[in-house]
Amino acid sequence: ACQFEASGPGGSTKTSSSGGTSSTSTVAADVKVYGSGSSFSSDQKIYINLSDQTVSIDNSSWNQITTTSLDFFGDTIKVKFTQDDSKASTGVIRVDAEDTGDNLSVYLTGKKEGGGVKIQLPMEYEVGIYIEDISITSSNYPCLEVTKGGAATLFLSGTNVFTDGRKYGYGYGSDHTTSKNPVTEGSDSKGSLYCKGGLTICGDGSLTVAQAYKNCIASKDGVLKIEGGNLSLSSYISASTAGTSSDTGKNGLFGGQGIEIAGGNIDYKGKGIISSSDMRKANGLKTDDEDYPSSYVKISGGNLNVTTYNGKGINAPKIYISGGSNTFAVTGTTSYSERTSSGSWYDADGEVETGTVKFAPEGIEAESLIEISGGKTLISSPDDGVNVSTSGGNLTISDGFLYVYSSGDGLDSNGNITVSGGQVLVSQTGGGNSPIDCGDGSYSFSVKGGTIFALGSSDMFSESIPSSTSLPYISSTSLSGSSSLGVSDSSGNAYVALASPQSYGAAIFVSSSLTSGSSYNFVRGAEISGEEFVAGTGFYLPPESLSGGSSTSVTATTQGNTAGGSGGGPGSSGGFSNRPW
Repeated sequence: ACQFEASGPGGSTKTSSSGGTSSTSTVAADVKVYGSGSSFSSDQKIYINLSDQTVSIDNSSWNQITTTSLDFFGDTIKVKFTQDDSKASTGVIRVDAEDTGDNLSVYLTGKKEGGGVKIQLPMEYEVGIYIEDISITSSNYPCLEVTKGGAATLFLSGTNVFTDGRKYGYGYGSDHTTSKNPVTEGSDSKGSLYCKGGLTICGDGSLTVAQAYKNCIASKDGVLKIEGGNLSLSSYISASTAGTSSDTGKNGLFGGQGIEIAGGNIDYKGKGIISSSDMRKANGLKTDDEDYPSSYVKISGGNLNVTTYNGKGINAPKIYISGGSNTFAVTGTTSYSERTSSGSWYDADGEVETGTVKFAPEGIEAESLIEISGGKTLISSPDDGVNVSTSGGNLTISDGFLYVYSSGDGLDSNGNITVSGGQVLVSQTGGGNSPIDCGDGSYSFSVKGGTIFALGSSDMFSESIPSSTSLPYISSTSLSGSSSLGVSDSSGNAYVALASPQSYGAAIFVSSSLTSGSSYNFVRGAEISGEEFVAGTGFYLPPESLSGGSSTSVTATTQGNTAGGSGGGPGSSGGFSNRPW
């Protein structure tokens, strides 16, 4: 992990010179030095003050940045403003290290309006970028961009803000002359913070990113790793105009080959747009499933809070969750849920696209594999909560806590589902769906351990019954209501309860605490006492007691369902209530 090592000297006075003139200003105090915990090191250091647009290699003697190149380290690193066709400055400070034979460290301080910072280095070398209390509002470019394929590590200190000046539907640069809104000068790089290669983010500072173009943070052809820091991301520039076509972008985190979250605090708010002329999805975490069909998302730590409209919390070929505290709240119009819409529209670069697009505002979706082996994950969605979309794919749960609050299927796999540990809670509603939906008759829903409490629609509830189980379970399709639901035995001992479910007509409880052949009660509308299993969820495992309510008697069994599932249908079009947490 990236770790803080030491603080440098305090504030100092610097002299900036250009064309025989000079000025004096003060460098930010306590320039911090970090270590990446890897082999990254560099003898080449560049310091840039964005406020007065000066550069230094020793944090003492400073030069003014102009459109004329400043050469350092034997002319292997050059710093200048890039130019437009008229030779005027674009406002982008370019650090050109393409001829370097070493890694590079770049320290940024200050504030910049218009333009950004672009760093170029060969693929075989890395750059460490240290930002402390900086603010960049770009124009037609990313706020911070690393090109040519070299890996980058961003070290956060203090409070940092990136505001991307680009807009969705505009073609930036010479590659988009056929765009409906061509902008000759600019960059179509797909992130406000962008790296062509791998990108790692760490440190103890914060970064706020607002964009209305493509992605907040992107590693185009590498793996995006979050190891620390506090990230506040939005796919729109201002909340007051969120959802308007000129102020709304796409995704939060994009990693071409993958995304790995091991630490830090990440908050993302997205707002997609879906109409007959605009097919814009806003996903929290997205990988490049076309160029990298084996790309993945791995979450092993940190705190992740994703809120998005008409997109997905996670969308990748493979998803692994082994830790962290993760919340995915997806809302959207269910009239498009699991449906297709055909027509013509403009993409992010203003290029015409024609075809058919499928929309499904779901919690997390992987094409072939979802593995949950730890952590705390809360999901709310108007369509499926957890979905493995490819026939023959696998959904496996071996540990951790998973709460799905959905209108479509709660757990949906078009292949196998295996639960061997952990605690799984599903509150599902909406006709034509089921709390648990496993492929069709060719695939199995197997329970080998753990605890499952799932309630919801009775329409397709046979799919929620395991095809094989080593644990006893109870189920009923004779329930109705939206008040609390719990389980007790004939002696009044309580086993499980959910205080605020959605409306339900059926339920299943699978647990090693049950005894096959013994009688139990589903208790509706009882008063629950005790301590919540996870604070704020209304879930008790077990509650201290259930008082009052009406009971439905059932008998525990280990007899599996042999009918098989049907693969699932579209989500309800009747709207979706807010999540309970």
